[in-house]
Amino acid sequence: MVEEKAMQFHLLNGMQAHEGDQPVQLGDRQQRLMLALLLLAEGRPVTIEQLIDKIWGDDPIKTARRVIAQYASGLRQRLGQSFLPPYGIGYVAKVGREQVDVHRFRDLVAEARSLLRVDDTQATHLLRKALRQWGGGLLPGEPLKGLPGPGAAGARVRLWEEHRGALLECLEAELRLGRHIQLVPELQDLAETWPLVEDVTRLLMLALHRAGRSSDALTAYDNLRRTLRDEFGNDPGAPVQELQQRILRQDPALAPPAHSYEVNPPGATMRSSAEIGKDAVRLVTEAVRGESWTSQPVEMLELVRVHFADDEAAQRTLAQVEADPADTVAVAALGRVLEAYLDRDQTFLKTARLLVEQASRAKAGGSSISADQIKNASVYNAPVHVSGDFNIS
Repeated sequence: MVEEKAMQFHLLNGMQAHEGDQPVQLGDRQQRLMLALLLLAEGRPVTIEQLIDKIWGDDPIKTARRVIAQYASGLRQRLGQSFLPPYGIGYVAKVGREQVDVHRFRDLVAEARSLLRVDDTQATHLLRKALRQWGGGLLPGEPLKGLPGPGAAGARVRLWEEHRGALLECLEAELRLGRHIQLVPELQDLAETWPLVEDVTRLLMLALHRAGRSSDALTAYDNLRRTLRDEFGNDPGAPVQELQQRILRQDPALAPPAHSYEVNPPGATMRSSAEIGKDAVRLVTEAVRGESWTSQPVEMLELVRVHFADDEAAQRTLAQVEADPADTVAVAALGRVLEAYLDRDQTFLKTARLLVEQASRAKAGGSSISADQIKNASVYNAPVHVSGDFNIS
């Protein structure tokens, strides 16, 4: 029998169950659909009539009630009798909210919404964590993928709408935090993927304007207007039109918030998150190999581990590098993941940049070597390579 407490159910990107690292076989598509419908009910009972309607629609098979009973029996065999206890007129799934990715997503979004405009920093952290329940990418996968029936189709649409709503709320809050420069690439990708979603273009216009790219913001508006006219014969709605007019007259109220984080001080050379990410990966590989005598590589590795704590896909990418730092494919993948994190997390970006700069200064002035470093090298049988002039401190 599979223990319930160890089971994890994944509905947001497919339809799977795992006990630890082991997948659990859930039966045929309609039996898996019945399980998904029970899990989506969030602990509420689902009647047999409701299950029949959501699985077969308006034209159910004559033996539908008997088949439902067979599906219930099959699920009990795979998941345990206590998972699906007898219930008078239907069924109810006994499962903890933390075991189902949909519930974790919804709980994180609800908590974040209570903090919006009160503590946007924490709210965006929770929203990004919620969105990661869908996988590592910006755009969602397909909920209940491969499952048939009107119940799956309806749930799929609702979940996509919930994802989009949470993502837009997150991006808007991040703009309030002054992260406009970092959000421009993400919003551009979204505008290409969702060309008819006016709120995406509205946020892109604002981010571009605040980044000093007002002409690009107006171009984004023109693209949206042309698309809407071609598709529906309509112009953008009032919020987008109003923003366009405010950009045209350079409304000072659209200026970035005073607390916007400045990636580089005035006069400094702007370093992209890709450049910082590349140096961060180098420090991580140095830490894994044990090749550096400064503290920054180890600190960077620990920093990355902390920021990947809630992201299983990112953890796997880091684990591949830790297993083989010479694996160039894994190192490149880690670089891409780090760049995405640096783009959207100002605190992470600031800390990573500081470690990179400290490491660069240490390397530039690295003609000094301490007696403690030589002592540590001898303890761990590590070779010490010294060239040129140096001082023993």
